[in-house]
Amino acid sequence: EIFENIMRLTKEDEYGVLGIRKKLAVLGPAGSFSEEAALKLVGSRLPLKYCSTTDDIIRCVENGSTDYGLVPIENSVNGTVLAVLDALLNHNVEVFGETTHEIIHCLAAKRYMPLKEIRVVYSHPQAIAQCMGFINNYLNAELRYTSSTSDAIALLDDNSAAIVSENAAKLHRLYVLRKGIQDVKGNTTRFYLIRKKGSGKRRGSITSLFFGVEDRPGALKDVLEVFYRKGINLRKLESRPARTGLGDYVFFVEVEKNLSSEDLKELRNVTTFYHIVGVFDRVEKLDVWG
Repeated sequence: EIFENIMRLTKEDEYGVLGIRKKLAVLGPAGSFSEEAALKLVGSRLPLKYCSTTDDIIRCVENGSTDYGLVPIENSVNGTVLAVLDALLNHNVEVFGETTHEIIHCLAAKRYMPLKEIRVVYSHPQAIAQCMGFINNYLNAELRYTSSTSDAIALLDDNSAAIVSENAAKLHRLYVLRKGIQDVKGNTTRFYLIRKKGSGKRRGSITSLFFGVEDRPGALKDVLEVFYRKGINLRKLESRPARTGLGDYVFFVEVEKNLSSEDLKELRNVTTFYHIVGVFDRVEKLDVWG
């Protein structure tokens, strides 16, 4: 315990010397697509804290061990990341920004080899699913799933390959056999930037919120009518199980407005509850140095 405290103090001193004032939790390990998105925001690995799950990221932000978190909320191919959506309702965090990152999958190996020589391909199930067209057309290899694209690298031998990010391939000095092997070009993931609730002022032109309605015909329509009357565009609408009984649901929306007190008053009249998750805009750079 004493050694751990010394190491923590040493790390904090190092951060202070380098001018790092904030830490950002991301999905690891190094070389992940989440890390790629984070590096665009902060420009360095030094402020990053690597977590193994999105729940870990959210807990780090909630308990104050990191100032910010970067969590995937939606992918253009696979849709909403439901685990993150559900966690946002149940934890003391808020969204204060969003960013997007194009997912470009690479086939990489420890050595250069013709594609026909590859015996095994390792990667995360989602990455493999997004590259099945390439795999079926060009490879005759066994597919083996790993917990992440980055973890696949640890299993490589001279006759296998991994589907990873270009960043991961460079980090581990792998040969990129083919770049951009995903079936859908423009495969993009949208990320939320989160912080502990109340730790900053809410600013932005987009509001995300959960709400519930009564179990009666037209209840959801009444809520949507509020947005329609006010000319507020919905950019996202999802239903999620309320976990109170079969057929009970809560709804999640993103609307293109920083909702006013008058807007919220009208929502209160047609919902059983509402819970604002965040008010935000797109973020190009995140200041962790000041």
